[in-house]
Amino acid sequence: MSAPRTVIVRTLDHGDVVLVEPSWCVAVHADGNHRSGIRHDGAERAASVDVPGHGRVDFLKANLCQFPFAEHGSRDVTVAVELDGEHPEFDSTGLGDLAAALTSHVLYGLLPLRARLQSLEGGGE
Repeated sequence: MSAPRTVIVRTLDHGDVVLVEPSWCVAVHADGNHRSGIRHDGAERAASVDVPGHGRVDFLKANLCQFPFAEHGSRDVTVAVELDGEHPEFDSTGLGDLAAALTSHVLYGLLPLRARLQSLEGGGE
């Protein structure tokens, strides 16, 4: 077992902050931020699809994240998911709710639309 990895981040409000890095963090912690803005980020995962005229497009980008010195809000590890240009953070329950909403949308929104489109492409009305 190796010793925890640590980095030193120079902050505007607390000087040098010794930061213990979680094993999943891939972020480069830049100097010059406030201590409360220090953020751990895990590797990004995304769904992707081929879009005519655009090539492969990533969407629903998600990664583990944590603000270990948050002054407002949680210091817990969450998952940030790109939705409508924003990156809301979800705990495990919220992430389960998001997965259920996506599954429901696929089953009851996208697949029925696909079936209707196929019927129109086949000359249906």
